Amino acid sequence: MAGSASVIRLPAVAALLLTAACAGHPQGPAPAAACPAGDTAMVQATLFFGLDRPGGAPQITPREFDRFVDEVVSPTFPDGFTIQQAEGGWRDTETGATIREPSRTILILAPAADSAARAALRTRLDRVRSAYIRAFDQQAVGLATGPACVDF
Repeated sequence: MAGSASVIRLPAVAALLLTAACAGHPQGPAPAAACPAGDTAMVQATLFFGLDRPGGAPQITPREFDRFVDEVVSPTFPDGFTIQQAEGGWRDTETGATIREPSRTILILAPAADSAARAALRTRLDRVRSAYIRAFDQQAVGLATGPACVDF
């Protein structure tokens, strides 16, 4: 019978772990886990910007994107960031079609000292996302966050 008790407990433990893993972080991105000696615990945030415009309008040009970075991203994240060219795919919320388009990603590393710092980071990230959506008539700007151990 000991074997059947283990079988019954395993799904309960798995469900508990899954629930804990899926719990949200209302204060913003999750803090980094313990890092090796010499590394600093930070949050890594990646923003995903599509360059197509709705209705077949001309694509967002490199000059327009650079201006957005200079006017919005740089003042919001003066400590630095990395921009990469990419190609993304996403589902159009109006048509349901999967769309592929040229994109840019911006990677930001920020301190994750406490929940207040994480909440402030989320506010700044959302400010950049909202500004891009308004400026270029976008449906969304993607955001992925997670813990990072950083050494420069």
